[in-house]
Parts: sequence; structure tokens; C-alpha cells
Amino acid sequence: MKDDEAEIVWNDFPSLGVPAMDAEHRKFLARVEELNHAIVEAGDKATVRRTMDSMLAEAATHFRDEEDLLAGLNYPEAAAHAAKHAELAARFGRVVREFDEAELSFVWAVKALQVKQLLVEHLLREDLKYQEFLSARRRLH
Repeated sequence: MKDDEAEIVWNDFPSLGVPAMDAEHRKFLARVEELNHAIVEAGDKATVRRTMDSMLAEAATHFRDEEDLLAGLNYPEAAAHAAKHAELAARFGRVVREFDEAELSFVWAVKALQVKQLLVEHLLREDLKYQEFLSARRRLH
């Protein structure tokens, strides 16, 4: 796999129109790319784990920020979105434990990629669900 084949760029994601959320999403994509590079270039488990930990710490902060934003805007699906965050955090925890237990580089690399995939899928599936709500709200104000 060529390094640029797995690259994900901000242009692949529609803007939510909320500068703080868009900035956090851009930051996630940068962390995703760092994780790709750590797996492909560094190839050592400790570097991948540090990169993954950084990405997950930012994800936790983002989840809180996003939940606060949606609750403050009275988004009707705010509680359901927060529940998705809790479910995703639990899945992250399981995959990270599997990563830690893996001894073969192929297995831990797959686990690290799974963390990345879970986060990107959440951005594409769940976060974009509230984009229409935010757009309609902007049109009203």
C-alpha cells in the first residue's frame, strides 16, 4: 500500500458550519494520518500506542464538546448522540486492550487501524446527522 492511498483529507468531509467542531474534526483527521504514518513508517508498537492514545484523548474531549454544543442547541437527538459516544468509547477500550495483548505486529497494526476506522466511521455517519439540523438553525437566525 502506498502511503498516500490511505490518506484521508479534510476535503473528504463536509463542513458542519460550526468552526469549533470543524476544527476538531480537522484535528482528528491529522491524528488519523499520524496513526497511519506510525503504523507504516515507525512500525513499532510503542510509537503506535502513543499516537493512538493522543487520538483517543482528543476524541474524548471532542465528544464532551460536541455533547455540550448539541445539548445547548436543543438538538432533538442529543441524548442518542451522547449514547453513541459512550458506545464508541467502550469499543475503543476493548480494541485498545486487544492491541495491548497482541504480540504479532500484524495483529496490533490491525487493531490500531480498527481504532482509526471506528473514529472515521463515527465522523461520517453520526456527526453528519446533525449537519442538517445545524444548517436549518443557521437559516432561521
